[in-house]
Amino acid sequence: MSDPQTEAALGDILVVDDMPSNLRLLSQTLAEKGYGVRTVTSGPRALESARTAPPDLILLDVRMPDMDGYEVCAQLKQDERTAQIPVIFISALDQVDDKVQAFQYGGVDYITKPFQVEEVLARTETHLSLRRLQESLENINQRMQREFMLAGAVQSSFLPSKMPEIPSWQLAASLRSARETSGDFYDIIQLPNGLFGLLIADVVDKGVPAALLMAMSWSLIWSYAIQHPDSPHTVFEEVNRRLLLHLGGSYFLTCFYAILNPETGSLTYCNAGQPPPLHLKKKRGEIDRLSRTGPPLGVLEESRWDTLDVIIGSGETLILYTDGVTDSCNTQGEFYGTARLNSFAMKQKAKSAQTVHDNLLANIDEFVTGEVQFDDTALIVLRHT
Repeated sequence: MSDPQTEAALGDILVVDDMPSNLRLLSQTLAEKGYGVRTVTSGPRALESARTAPPDLILLDVRMPDMDGYEVCAQLKQDERTAQIPVIFISALDQVDDKVQAFQYGGVDYITKPFQVEEVLARTETHLSLRRLQESLENINQRMQREFMLAGAVQSSFLPSKMPEIPSWQLAASLRSARETSGDFYDIIQLPNGLFGLLIADVVDKGVPAALLMAMSWSLIWSYAIQHPDSPHTVFEEVNRRLLLHLGGSYFLTCFYAILNPETGSLTYCNAGQPPPLHLKKKRGEIDRLSRTGPPLGVLEESRWDTLDVIIGSGETLILYTDGVTDSCNTQGEFYGTARLNSFAMKQKAKSAQTVHDNLLANIDEFVTGEVQFDDTALIVLRHT
């Protein structure tokens, strides 16, 4: 007596043929090799059996009354419950057109009658092995997707759940991830003496390495920002030292970090390779760019960053962004670019931080017209009312 567990492990095969002699030969041959075998004599019964308990493989005759094998296969492939089941046609039809038609309907193989049992067994095992490999890859992919989603949720927990309320100031910020995980991040850090740290950064690489580096970098910057609440360049020096110590220069990040004094409007900043933020000045409709002050973090041991100061006056706005903004690409391969960003910003001077933020993202969406983007986008808009 065969072992049901062994049969289940080898595979469950549905044999469809209107000739009882063919069914007996195939079912006996397969059962002797340890496969679980079900037999039916018509197309409708084959569909009912496959949908009730999907088999691992189907051996399907072409010529049958009421519904031929091509129609059976077509209906199987249209049903998500049975679409992935490999179908091997077995038929006396041996013309090239017949075989081509079988593959067009979704068959994976074609055996002509009269068949050799050794050939049937060999092809059956080949396609069952491929099916097992496919299922294994699908399971791995699903597990990876779940892990990426979990990693993305953990990353999101690092971002501010809501913007701090600062009298006479408005803040709006967001992160758009191109994948489940992101290499871009931002934060608004509450510092001693009523000061606030503004952080926006972009780590090199994509996927899991970027997610891990993002978590590490965010933790380091946040920790050193608290320890050195009045010195952006010291924060960068310490973070740079730790990144080189642990990663040896293999990975790096660009970063803009500034300390805001809301009482005076003073912004003290360092820019380690980030796109220069836009300062929308009230006077004469000017736009200033807060230039880079040093190299990215995690590249060179002897790096230094200059510290610069700017005043964000009443009625003025600061737009901080990662390169996902300017690198947004449309269907013609054109980039959004700095010129288009500057032109957009000129029209936003008198608007609230949230409106500028929302309008910019909407303008980018209109530009890309649904084209899939491959870079993350972080955005902070700060306005002094």
